[in-house]
Amino acid sequence: MEKELISIVVPVYNVEKYLKRCVESIVNQTYKNLEIILVDDGSPDSCPQLCDKLAQEDKRIKVIHKKNQGLGMARNSGIEIATGKFICFFDSDDYTKLETIEKAYESAKKYNSEIVMFGMIKIDKNGNVLSEDIPNTPQNFYSGKEIMEFILPNMIASDPISGKKRGFNMSSSGRMFSMELINKIKWRFVSERDYISEDFYSLLLLYKDVKRISIINEAFYYYCTNEMSLTHKIDNDRYRKVCICYEGMKNIAEKYNYPIVVKESLDSQFIGSTIGVMKLIINLDERKIKIKEEIDEIIQDKLLQNVIKNINMKRESLQRKVIIYAMRKKYIGLTYVLLKAKG
Repeated sequence: MEKELISIVVPVYNVEKYLKRCVESIVNQTYKNLEIILVDDGSPDSCPQLCDKLAQEDKRIKVIHKKNQGLGMARNSGIEIATGKFICFFDSDDYTKLETIEKAYESAKKYNSEIVMFGMIKIDKNGNVLSEDIPNTPQNFYSGKEIMEFILPNMIASDPISGKKRGFNMSSSGRMFSMELINKIKWRFVSERDYISEDFYSLLLLYKDVKRISIINEAFYYYCTNEMSLTHKIDNDRYRKVCICYEGMKNIAEKYNYPIVVKESLDSQFIGSTIGVMKLIINLDERKIKIKEEIDEIIQDKLLQNVIKNINMKRESLQRKVIIYAMRKKYIGLTYVLLKAKG
């Protein structure tokens, strides 16, 4: 029996150095029945021509050329024309192991799952491994309430009981999705121009309808850090964008009556994102004289103080507890020292 068609959507923008590597890791998959959709998001480099050339070399590749609207909208353009039974979203500066699709498909069929989750390997621009996120769960299949009470909270933040990370996150790249599920609820990505953590926000909207998830305790996907990405640049409005995204996700959790453990996980994730913003300011900002002023402005923020006041400290690590305490007491100097030491 012929295996079912699987779609892989790859948004493409300004990645002429990496695109071929990404596409080669897809076309050479051990699973061959693929529909590969390259979405040229108005790329200003040679990517549009390279996409067309790659499509000429492999008939499974389709190319969409569109005006630039960002990553989320590019993925949505791919969803619109995808015809596979399942779909994956891979970024064009990343790549994946050759057995990724085959193993994800086998898991999906074995458990009749709507989403298959697998691990990710973070590497630098030279290919050096920085870290691995390998799912660490007591079972390989979850359904019903288990998704809301265990899977989703652990995707958002650390384990609410042990405080440890379970090795999976809210990235859309380390997953295979059922197209039947996506089409049934007409799910789409939000734009990162509206919500800074578009994967977080989009997946939070999706998981209210997910009934069956399978997990592979292996890392397949190579996530390549990009020094020019949003997460590595100073943005004067970054903290405000983090707040907008957090409040939007809390509204989703309230609207769809997500359990308290999910809401607490969102609080923890917000604290983590805020700490991340302050670390960026400390480590990357050349305006040294303004650093403590910027840290002070963030710590004084009413939203942050309200979250800190009500956060479930039991799930936080000792290091995070100390930083949260310093922020709660508005000890600017101590917060600065702790974040500087954290690196």
